[in-house]
Amino acid sequence: MAYNGRPTIRSKILGRRLAKAREAAGLTIEQVAAETSVSAATVYRQESGHVAVKPTMIPFFTKLYGIDDEAVAAQWTEWARQAKTKGPWAASGSTVGPSYRDYAEAEDMARELRTWQLGVVPGLLQTRRYSEEIIKAAATVRPGQVPSEDEEIAALVNLREIRKAILERKSPPRIWAVIGEAAILTPPSVTDKDAHKEQIQHLLNLGETKATIQVLPMATGVHGGLSGSFSIITFDDLDLVFKEGYGDGSFVDDERRVSSYQARYERLQSQAMSIADTRRYLHEVFSKM
Repeated sequence: MAYNGRPTIRSKILGRRLAKAREAAGLTIEQVAAETSVSAATVYRQESGHVAVKPTMIPFFTKLYGIDDEAVAAQWTEWARQAKTKGPWAASGSTVGPSYRDYAEAEDMARELRTWQLGVVPGLLQTRRYSEEIIKAAATVRPGQVPSEDEEIAALVNLREIRKAILERKSPPRIWAVIGEAAILTPPSVTDKDAHKEQIQHLLNLGETKATIQVLPMATGVHGGLSGSFSIITFDDLDLVFKEGYGDGSFVDDERRVSSYQARYERLQSQAMSIADTRRYLHEVFSKM
């Protein structure tokens, strides 16, 4: 069964911005509905992302909310245009869960990505062979099911390769990854030993050009990342958190909870090896393979 009838991450982001602007202007949903000659339910669904906002409505909203900044108006208009745009994972159907498709869309639009991974190398930083082994080992097709068909595994690997394409853009998002030491030391395969060596070399290569990488040593002991992996996704003026889960994941957009994840991430950064020490450590791991 395919995942349908859900607001896209693009429409959710625009809706949240409209809601914050309305609240800052001291207006209720009912007052906005009266001004726009639509029902309060429609305004609510626009703000929740379930109903697309037409680009032609943006000038009306900026005037109603007292926003004179032309850059904001242009940004909102662009988000409205993109709300129905199908991203690279739109055709994935039921191969992946809805939250992971939303996450891929968010990656595609992000200005900055900060990720914490406890047990595996982050998806964007994986080699193809590493991805293949991780997908085979993990229940990532549907909740409770492990991929068994070669075609299904290949489809998932190809989807991950599509995600990695954002690193090759002229202006890619800034990537900052804190990775648990266990992820570095755990080989993706016991039969394909070269896959592990290739992955470490790939991290070294990416650390020079594409990403900022820090390793969190196991000797750190108990830390704030033990509850699970997460990513902080930064757009132009908005941060969201994506929490990974079994078979799928979930977004956090409440400002107080997002702030708590930001503080947790900063703590993980301070506990991890420095960027320079991480490079030296990765070289040491590579040399012993």
